[in-house]
Amino acid sequence: MPVILEQPKKPVGGAFGIFLAEKRPEYLKSLAGKPACEVSKMGSEAWNKLSDKQKAPYQQQYEDKKAKFDKDMAAFLEAGGEKTKGVAGLRSERRKAKEGKKEKDANAPKKPAGGGYGVYLAENRAAIVKSLPAGHKITDVTKAASAQWNALSDAAKKPFQDKYLQKVEEYKVALEEYKKTLPEDAEIDEEDGDAEEEPEESESPPKKGRKSGAKNDDDEVLAEASPQKKRKVQKKK
Repeated sequence: MPVILEQPKKPVGGAFGIFLAEKRPEYLKSLAGKPACEVSKMGSEAWNKLSDKQKAPYQQQYEDKKAKFDKDMAAFLEAGGEKTKGVAGLRSERRKAKEGKKEKDANAPKKPAGGGYGVYLAENRAAIVKSLPAGHKITDVTKAASAQWNALSDAAKKPFQDKYLQKVEEYKVALEEYKKTLPEDAEIDEEDGDAEEEPEESESPPKKGRKSGAKNDDDEVLAEASPQKKRKVQKKK
């Protein structure tokens, strides 16, 4: 009788996921009767109060679990196992196969979006709105935020990018908690989220693509020059 290979389960949630798994029984007891998403919220608040030194053991545990997963997955594939999508991936496929869209569950965790820029915009929106003249358009807020974001150095952007990555890890854990409250065949829309607008690129004239038979840069400049300048350039040639 052939042996059925079981695919290893990938650890999710990073160091925060390890922390929440340890504290879950305590939080469930204090949050009896409340939505499951409240567990991850309480865990997130507690996690953010920890120092880097206090977080280090959880980070190490996560790295150990991730290393074990990588090793077990390699052995699983080498033994002839076939990598398959997890429950979340299969649910997502079923959702996409159906037309229409279900009403969102208010208890479902909100997926972070917008990257580091989204965090920057959320934290600075009030100040940006205050700096704009009365009667400004909504798009003026994101334009101003985009200009400020593009002016930041990579070092200045990093704290916002780190916050976004932390939000993603917290979302993954919250999603796992939320799934436990649903029927096995329930469908989850994991791709939704109120995405913040992407930062606009710094304004600069677009480069013209080269085409067969196109003029070179000097000829293009000459073509747009005044008649007097054309005569001067042609004399030099």
